[in-house]
Amino acid sequence: MAARSTHLLLAAALLAAAMPASADLYGREGKDKECLVEELNNLNFHTHIKKPDSMNHVKLIEFYKDDAANAKSFTKDYCSLAKQLRGIIKVTAINCGKQKKICDEYSVTSFPTLKVIPPGGFGVTEYTGERNDKAVYTWALKFMTHFVEKITADNIDAFLNKEAGKFKALLFTDKPKTPLMWRGLSVDLKGKMTLGIVNKDEKGVVSRYKVSKFPTILVVKPGQKKPIKYDDKFEVREIFEFLNKYQETFALENNAADEELALKKPWLAEAIPELTSLSAQDVCYGADAWCVIVSSKATADGKLDKNVYDIVMATKSKHSGEKVKLAFMWINSDRESAFVKALDIEATDGAKVAVLRTGKRTRFAKDDTALSQSSLERFLERVLNSDVQYTNLKEGPPALTEMKMPEPEKKKK
Repeated sequence: MAARSTHLLLAAALLAAAMPASADLYGREGKDKECLVEELNNLNFHTHIKKPDSMNHVKLIEFYKDDAANAKSFTKDYCSLAKQLRGIIKVTAINCGKQKKICDEYSVTSFPTLKVIPPGGFGVTEYTGERNDKAVYTWALKFMTHFVEKITADNIDAFLNKEAGKFKALLFTDKPKTPLMWRGLSVDLKGKMTLGIVNKDEKGVVSRYKVSKFPTILVVKPGQKKPIKYDDKFEVREIFEFLNKYQETFALENNAADEELALKKPWLAEAIPELTSLSAQDVCYGADAWCVIVSSKATADGKLDKNVYDIVMATKSKHSGEKVKLAFMWINSDRESAFVKALDIEATDGAKVAVLRTGKRTRFAKDDTALSQSSLERFLERVLNSDVQYTNLKEGPPALTEMKMPEPEKKKK
């Protein structure tokens, strides 16, 4: 009898071992690799949901079990929702088959369950409506706050002179309501940069800044010779990186130096600057950050490949506000062949990435896989969790090809 019981226990154990582990519906295990839903776990939950600088954001969480049929049927709608709310509301998910402790903390008993954590982190609310992207979209936006100031001819000077040493951003628009994108950016930049909105009917402000096209974004400050115009795509990621770079780099008391510095060092205002002998000190060696260096072949016009750029930008936006500051940049693998060879990230079969840390000791860790959205995120997760092997560079960072600063354009008389 005892022998039979032993055989039964052994068979049960073998059956359990043979059963597939609970798989995440999103993130690197999800079927849709382009889905923007952030898959949470016990390692990143508190970082993404409870960190102090996320307290102004609305967080939407789907608690699910991958073996629930209705959870799987909702994934397409939820991925669509994440795309619509990109840069506005954090859309996340957690697999309760793996993360039971967190799901118990939020009193989740049925699957899937949708909950919103409103700004401030208090008063978690459960969704009870129809389970489709349009209905959830309308519901989630009700919890959103923003910090955009409406600017008129009467208050423009007060707006500029409040914290006069800091830049502000103005959106000139012909729309009657403040765009969701601008509202979301005001939350992301809360405490760093104040955002204002100017309607085209505010003739005094529009003429003051000589705006003739809508929408237009200008970075402004008292005493400034000329406002700084945003000329890139009107997408939330690109706009955030543009504004964030100015609030970090150009919050100078010397107003006259702002535009001159921007012209001399254009990499300071680039979302993904190129690592060269000219920019290295500003973007990596002298920055209080870990340098995420993407090695890639340049395009015909000397730029970073668009697909690589999009991958890096998407990952960069997820890591803004981390305790460990990550500085993202790229390097021309053909021109800087000695540098990339030293870090073993030669881009012969696609872009590669390494993290370089300078200071008392110069050391690097590299990812051996070709660059993709999922591989970059996995690598950085390992870096932040100290799960990578570093190689010391006793002589410091490898040498970069010496470049000369371009001559400034002569002003026309």
